[in-house]
Order: sequence, then structure tokens, then C-alpha cells
Amino acid sequence: MIREATVAKPSRLAAIGEKLFRWRGLLPVPIIALVAVIAASGPGLSSELDWALKGLGLALSISGESLRFWTLGLVPEGTSGQGYTLEAAVLNTQGPYAYVRNPLYLGNLGICAGLLLVANAPWGYAIGLSFFFVQYFFIVRAEESFLRQKYGAKFEEYASKVPRWFPRLTPAYPGPLRSEIDWSRAISKEHNPVAAWASGMVLLLGWQAYRRGALTPGLLMALVSLQGAVLASFAVAKAFKRGWFRRRRD
Repeated sequence: MIREATVAKPSRLAAIGEKLFRWRGLLPVPIIALVAVIAASGPGLSSELDWALKGLGLALSISGESLRFWTLGLVPEGTSGQGYTLEAAVLNTQGPYAYVRNPLYLGNLGICAGLLLVANAPWGYAIGLSFFFVQYFFIVRAEESFLRQKYGAKFEEYASKVPRWFPRLTPAYPGPLRSEIDWSRAISKEHNPVAAWASGMVLLLGWQAYRRGALTPGLLMALVSLQGAVLASFAVAKAFKRGWFRRRRD
């Protein structure tokens, strides 16, 4: 989509956010690496609380991914993309966007918080969450500036009804975003992120168990099997995206 010409110069916060938006896929990499080193440097806890946090972390990550999957399967093309420029062929106000303005970023928060709970390292919490909120503080303002310039009063009305981060209990705009979820689009968009964070979680669990001296043959086999399932699912999704199954049927 051709980017819309701006009506007014964006604010300094929006300008910073626009730059961060272009690199949002790469910016977390060094932070993730740093948090991973911090988490791996300690032996990890073996208390019941620690295991409870790991269970909660897994549930949060799955919930965040489910929200992303649902959103990407519903949004029309030209909106909520994963490209390098801001775009909005239409203003999404229904479906997940009727509850919260940034469902994809809220999903990211769930995944991020889940991984941090599994790592359960104090400095990891501080660094990971600080980076998340600083990055999206600017990115969200860049996106809102773009939408405000393009849709004016329509976006202002939407923003007055739907919160940025804390979802409403009832939809501000009833009705579906589209008639049915586009499973093909959701799988194509999300198979890379799912494989990345799921593999990271499996590796982290294995390393922590090893550091505690609790990596039994049974646990090792379970983790290897889980990682195998993640990679097999990734391979199937990649083949699906490239049309391999359609060519085989033809």
C-alpha cells in the first residue's frame, strides 16, 4: 500500500516511534539475548512457587499468542501488517479492536511476560518489561498519529471508546471484523514467532533443569519431544505457506 501523505508534522514522540516501528522486529533481539544470559547464569529455583510461575508463564504466552492469531486471522489486508511502514487501508474497530486498540501488542505483552515468568530472574523482569513498555510507548504514539491524520474525527471517536491496553469487558463496536477467520493468513503470519518463542521456552526449561541437577533422562526426553513437535509444526506451516500442499493436490 502507498503510504498516505502527512497532513501535519508528527510530534517528536511520534517521529521516534516511527523509526522504532521500522526496526521493531530486530530491536528485541539483543534484549532477549541479555535476558537469556541473566536467566541462564543462575541455577534456577526448584520451589513450588517457581513451578507455579512457570505454569502461569506458559499460560500467559499461549494466551498472548492466541490473541495474536485471532487478530491476524480477522484483519483485512493492508491493516495491522508486519511490514516496515505504517498502513491502514481501513480503520479496524470491530472484533478484537472493539475491546482494545492494540490487540497484537497486548498479545506480545502476554508472550513476553510469560517468558519472563519462566525465566524468573529479577533483573530479567526489570530489563524485559522496561524495554517492552518504552518501545511501545513510542510506537503506539506513532501509529495513533498516523491514524489521527488519516481518519480524523472517526479515529478520535474510536479512541474515546476503546482503551489502549486494558481491554473493555464489552465490545464498543458490535459485530464481527469479518465473517470468518482466515486460518491461512494467521498461520502464514505467525508460524515464525511461535517457533521462536516456543523453542526459547523449551531451551530455557532444559537449561534451568540442568543447572539444578534435575535434568533426568525422562525430563530430557520430554523436552526433546516437545521441541521436535515445535519444529515439526513449524515445517508443516512453512510448507503450507509456500503452497506445497496445494501443488501436491494438483
